[in-house]
Amino acid sequence: MSFFYLAIAFSLNAAANVLLKLGAQKGLVTSSAGTALVAANWQFILAFALFAANVIFYFLALRALPISIAYPTMVVMSFILINAYALTVLGERINATQLVGYGLVVLGLVLIVSFVR
Repeated sequence: MSFFYLAIAFSLNAAANVLLKLGAQKGLVTSSAGTALVAANWQFILAFALFAANVIFYFLALRALPISIAYPTMVVMSFILINAYALTVLGERINATQLVGYGLVVLGLVLIVSFVR
């Protein structure tokens, strides 16, 4: 169950980061008030809520997983999900050197998780 919580946590983290990117592209609106302010900044507000949910699920995962496994998994999987979104949806360019780097990062995670006792 702990890896399931961790998967939820890194998925929420990735989604929150993507929403921050989308909100940043639009810019933070501060000239409105009340519901108009919320509506104008919904990506930022939703990202904040997803980060909070991420912390809850990460906390649940840490009850059973060593942090030496949970944290690298959290970071690398968030990294991969965010970059996949950047490539496929945002149209960001990723060159061959970056792809090699991504592969090395994933290989590092595999080594960390595979040789735990």
